[in-house]
Amino acid sequence: MKFIPWILAILFAWISLPAQAIHSDKTEPSVDHLPLVIVMGEDTYPFEYLDEKGTPAGILVDLWREWSIITDTKVQFVSRHWQQSLEQLEQKKADIHIGMSQNQARLKKFDFAKPFTSLNTYLYIHKSLSSKKQISDLVPYQVGIVSGSSHEATLLALEPKLSFKRYQNREQLLQAAVKGELFVFAGIEGYQRNLALEQDIATNFYSSSRILIKKINLAPAVVKGDLDLLNKINQGFELIPAKVIQQIERRWLGYHRQTTGVIIAMQNGVEPYADIGADGLPHGMLVDLWTLWSEKTGINIDFVAGDMSSTIDDVKRGVADVHIGYPESQDMRTGLKQAWHIISVKSRFFSSNLTLNNIEDIAMRIGVYPTAPYISDIKKAFPKAQLRFYDSLDAMVKAARNDEISGFVSSAAMTSHYLLANKLWAEFRQYTDIEFSTDMYVLTRIDDSGLADRIQAGFNLISVEEQVQVERKWLINPDDRFFANSANKIKLTTQQKQYVSSLGAIKMGYLKNWAPMEFQGKNGEFLGVNADIKNLLVKQLNLTIIPVAYDDFGNMMNDLVKGEIHLVASMAKTVERENKLAFSLAYWPSPWAIVTSLSQPPIFNISQVTGKRLAVVDGYHIVDQLRQQYPGIKLVPVADTKQGMEAVITGSADMFVEQVATLATTLKGGQYPSLKMSLLAELTEQHSHIGLFPGVKNLVPLIDRVIATIDETEQQNMYQKWVSLDLNSDTLRYQRWLKILVIGLLIITLIAIVILMSNRRLNVEIQKRLKAEENLRFMANHDDLTALPNRSLLDDRLAQATLTHHRDKSKFALLFIDLDGFKAINDQHGHHVGDKLLQRIALLLGKHVRESDTVARFGGDEFVVLLNHIEAKENARQVAENILLGLKKPLLIDDINVSISASIGIAIFPNDADIAASLLKKSDQLMYQAKKVGGHQYKMS
Repeated sequence: MKFIPWILAILFAWISLPAQAIHSDKTEPSVDHLPLVIVMGEDTYPFEYLDEKGTPAGILVDLWREWSIITDTKVQFVSRHWQQSLEQLEQKKADIHIGMSQNQARLKKFDFAKPFTSLNTYLYIHKSLSSKKQISDLVPYQVGIVSGSSHEATLLALEPKLSFKRYQNREQLLQAAVKGELFVFAGIEGYQRNLALEQDIATNFYSSSRILIKKINLAPAVVKGDLDLLNKINQGFELIPAKVIQQIERRWLGYHRQTTGVIIAMQNGVEPYADIGADGLPHGMLVDLWTLWSEKTGINIDFVAGDMSSTIDDVKRGVADVHIGYPESQDMRTGLKQAWHIISVKSRFFSSNLTLNNIEDIAMRIGVYPTAPYISDIKKAFPKAQLRFYDSLDAMVKAARNDEISGFVSSAAMTSHYLLANKLWAEFRQYTDIEFSTDMYVLTRIDDSGLADRIQAGFNLISVEEQVQVERKWLINPDDRFFANSANKIKLTTQQKQYVSSLGAIKMGYLKNWAPMEFQGKNGEFLGVNADIKNLLVKQLNLTIIPVAYDDFGNMMNDLVKGEIHLVASMAKTVERENKLAFSLAYWPSPWAIVTSLSQPPIFNISQVTGKRLAVVDGYHIVDQLRQQYPGIKLVPVADTKQGMEAVITGSADMFVEQVATLATTLKGGQYPSLKMSLLAELTEQHSHIGLFPGVKNLVPLIDRVIATIDETEQQNMYQKWVSLDLNSDTLRYQRWLKILVIGLLIITLIAIVILMSNRRLNVEIQKRLKAEENLRFMANHDDLTALPNRSLLDDRLAQATLTHHRDKSKFALLFIDLDGFKAINDQHGHHVGDKLLQRIALLLGKHVRESDTVARFGGDEFVVLLNHIEAKENARQVAENILLGLKKPLLIDDINVSISASIGIAIFPNDADIAASLLKKSDQLMYQAKKVGGHQYKMS
């Protein structure tokens, strides 16, 4: 009986052994259930990187997470610098490398699964090396690469002579490029999460200049011999649908790799914003902005045209990726995502009734688009009005002309373009005080967050001055513009900001008494046009500029050369000065004029000055020009404008030469009633530049960017503020004298005599003013030497011809003429012969065209002929042949037989282009083709 408990215990233990074994199998951790460790790079955005929270993210990470779900396998990501990630796998501290390209060195260490995605690798080239188009051109430069990347082996296979500079990670590589340590570096497609870094790189390394190295397939890697794991990886990725992989790539890259790039839905018929031209291609302001976006990002774009409704449907249905720009508002939503505020459009009230007053209180009918986002604003502005809806601008204009409505509200720029094109501008009045602003948004599908991010990143790379240039091209009326009127500041790179900050306060010299360009106010402040330019530089570049006043131009120049001051505005750029100073772009035109006494006969040309005493401010660049080209003139140096005027009054000089703006302001005051101003064609127009001490020459490109933002509106504002070209120098003086005389004198006969004399003098002065103003208008639109229309007037006539011939569906021709060997004639016989030759050529060209045609001097030895309403190409060909035939005969100039020929390029509207700028460019290209094969001939497409 004692043994019964022992026997039972043993029996129980024996029975329970299998159950314990089973239980043990279920609870003890299994190697198969441990997460797979996947090692990854930490900064290869957007493929593999750590986000702001330190969480693994990117295309490859999302692909592996999808693999994890499909295979029911836990994974754990471990991030390292790129070289360390390879070592981690090699030392078996990780099971899998997230994805890398294959090369001979790696194949010896690792086994690779099948490729599951790909990327393009590029060499990014600094803008200073833009002429380098082949990898072999880059041998003299070190190529920046990330240590351990496949770039080195790939590039050496393409060009064994390349040398490299290695960096631990991508961030260090890009920072080195920003700092100027690298002119070439290897990188992948995509963009940077760091917007400042992306802008710094894009400023100096253009996507359009990069060189494709290779398309690389990425594949997971394991240690040598782990075939089971390799098979599991391959089987898992084969189960992932191709559509899922495409969605992941699109989410991060922002576009379909399987297509050529981004498809943009655009509404046509909304000139000047977007439309399909006669050449079948998209044109317009929005098109140009998207073209810039494409250049900045390196992503190709294509356009799908339609009406407003169909283009939205195209985006929703996936026919297009993005809408070019749509007027979405809170009251009118499309169900799409607002990816970017591209522009704002101003709409105004137009009426064929030119005399409407107090229109806010009138009960009238107003036309409007049914989709306009400002309908509620119109109802507030016109509470008594009835709204009528129209689907097109054409319908609203017709309704207004038929008195069905009193007027309509529409885009100001679009309506102006329509009215001008259809010759209806004079019939309508634009009420500029009634204005509604509409924000235009780039739209994408809600689930396309990657594309939305890419769109934002790309538009952020477009500079303010680039936006302004595009806008100027398409929007004629400055009041219609968005970028020029916005408060956007120029985007500076980190390096540029650091440079500006390192300068501290810089000094800008100016003359105390040189109104209106620059002068000192009553309280010692810096005033004038150049003061406004200084304020722009301070605002846009965050510069600290201290104005320094000078009495004498020569002393100011000497201090600039020595570096006592750093900037001087209103300087002429000459060869001699360029050896000592740096110069900005031109920012202000100002022709020269001559002041004489009223008793002197009118001055029409420089020959009348020969033998005379001409006062000129010492230090002006025109001193050397006059000495070299007109040695017969006796120069009298003076310190400033005031001394020059006094020299003429006192008889120390017969005449005084100065810029028109300064003389006009000085004469306006009435202090010099005995002086008059004459304009001379021979004294070519000077362009004002900003001169810089060489120690701050790195400011030049930044100042140029500011100058590029100054449009005609801002120039006009400065002009009206500081420059009043009212030439009635002593009219007010006579009026005051007349009033005093009327009150003071009691004898009627004497009063009558005084009034008669005064009125006669006033009439003479008014005629002087009108004639001077007419001369100024003529000079603004005509070439000084030949009296032909200049570039500005040519642009106007070319734009008008484009509109007229487009409407009439007729042709016109543009002949771009460049004289062959003109420089040699100038060098051999002198500039005076060259000038007379240009005048003779101008007369010859005029003889071979009709009165309705235009002959213009384009610049230098280049002329442009616009032949209106031609029936066929043969008409333009005949004119070109006549011109060449006329040039065969030598011209007798100053007893010298001068032979000259010409190269002519002929472009036809609309065959070669339907846009003025493109037509001009085409004719220029054809001219160079003619010149390249020997000249004295014409070329046409």
